[in-house]
Order: sequence, then structure tokens, then C-alpha cells
Amino acid sequence: MARDPLEVLVRLRRLETRAAQRHLAERLAVLQAAESRLQAATQAPVAEAATDDPAAFGAWLPRALAERERAGLALHQAEASITAAREALAVVRAAERAIEMVQEGRMQAARRARARREQAVLDDMPRPRPATHGGSTGQAQERDRPKLAQPKA
Repeated sequence: MARDPLEVLVRLRRLETRAAQRHLAERLAVLQAAESRLQAATQAPVAEAATDDPAAFGAWLPRALAERERAGLALHQAEASITAAREALAVVRAAERAIEMVQEGRMQAARRARARREQAVLDDMPRPRPATHGGSTGQAQERDRPKLAQPKA
């Protein structure tokens, strides 16, 4: 049995939408990790400054500041990738919706065609012929009713 190409396209669009949703979820997880990394990199110098070894802190501080800079850059990149993933999801979802609308239009057209065919069958059916005796239907019913025997007085 041949598959409907439109149905195949609908399934493909749904798969693309799910893939785009998964990609967005992955990007959100990366963003959350980047936020945590930046928060840790921001808090580390404060915690390290509380130690009693100023020489060690002085040697450590440039690395900590560089890490904070890298964490900020990673956060910025994660935010940009989320924006791109959201835009991609919107495009894929619009394509999916367009195909669904085409499919719905075809289904409505098929329903209208079926209704027209059914109406054509009804139109082609023979119609009951009106009584040729004259008078209304009520008179015909009165005339066709069996007569009951009248009591003799």
C-alpha cells in the first residue's frame, strides 16, 4: 500500500520539532551549567581572600580572574545558543504547523466531496409520487381508513 506523501511529511516535521525541542533543552542545560560556573568563579576570590596566605592569594588571583572571564564568556555563548535554538524551534514549528494546515485542508475537502457524493446519491433516488386522487394528504388518509360498522338504531 502506498503511503500518503503528505502524511510522511507530517511525521518528518514532527520529528524535526522534537529534535529542535531536545536541542533547546540541551542548550538550557548548558546555560544552567554556565551560570553555575560563573557563580562559582565569582565567589571563589571572596572565599580565597579569607585565607591567611596573601602570597598564595596573589599568585592564585590572576588565574581566578581569568576563570571568571572564561565563565562569563561561556555564559554569553550559552545565551546566544539558546536564542538560536529558540529561533530554530520556531521555524521548525511553523513548518510543522503549515503542513498540518495543508493536511487539515485536504481532510476538509475530502469531507466536502464525500458530502457532495452522498447528496448526489440522495438526489438520484426516486422520490415518492404524490397521490393522483386529488386533495391533500389528510384527505387521502381519511379516504383510505377502513370504515367501521355503524351501530343500527
